[in-house]
Amino acid sequence: MLIVISSLLMLAFIVSKKRFVGFIAWLLTGLAFFQNVPYFLEIKDYFNVTVFTLAFLFFSLLGYTTLKGNLDVMVETTRFSLLAIAFYFPFELYEPLRIALIKIVTDQTLILGKLLGFEFNRLSWNEITLNGKGVEIILPCTGIESMALFAGACFGVRADLSRKVKAFLVSVPVIYVLNLFRNVFVLASYGYSWFGENSFYIAHHIVAKFLALISLIVITLLVFRELPELENLIVNLKREVEKVIRNDR
Repeated sequence: MLIVISSLLMLAFIVSKKRFVGFIAWLLTGLAFFQNVPYFLEIKDYFNVTVFTLAFLFFSLLGYTTLKGNLDVMVETTRFSLLAIAFYFPFELYEPLRIALIKIVTDQTLILGKLLGFEFNRLSWNEITLNGKGVEIILPCTGIESMALFAGACFGVRADLSRKVKAFLVSVPVIYVLNLFRNVFVLASYGYSWFGENSFYIAHHIVAKFLALISLIVITLLVFRELPELENLIVNLKREVEKVIRNDR
């Protein structure tokens, strides 16, 4: 897989500080994201089509910045990015771990839905129904991507361990709980047709994603409060990218 190769190259870049290695690592990371675009087009998830296309462009730009920009900033950025990948891809690549996480999230979504008064029923190990309409819980429904990103960001920067743990606690567990509410909302919207015949699409691809975006912005600000080093790194990265773009005009 591209992401495995890019991860190994990221590690090689962090150790060797060879700019070209970092460039290839980021370019392959971008391609690994872009190869998911056809799937999102097939299921008409245009939000993720946009996100993954922009991710490809952004990671490619980071690769170019690695060639031209401040080496220390790019090494730090690559370090926390690699850690985020390390948190995520065991669930993506190792089926028993992936199934275990999906089952736990399915169980807890079912319990939460019933606590909130919805008549959820389990159709299979990862499918919940309401009013005869079923929704399958898959890996993206667990929130693991966002949790891995914040875990990598929290533990990948240079800071006191106690503040890293605090930043982790105000981000990853919060994302996990909010994701359970998101799943319940999508199921209830679809089961009760809150938005008409396109209830699943509107609830899942529009409303839930918009609310998730707002939530992640707030969580990011909370993490920055605990880890100003992370905020400084992001600001420095932005400056390096802008500098590279300006110098190439």
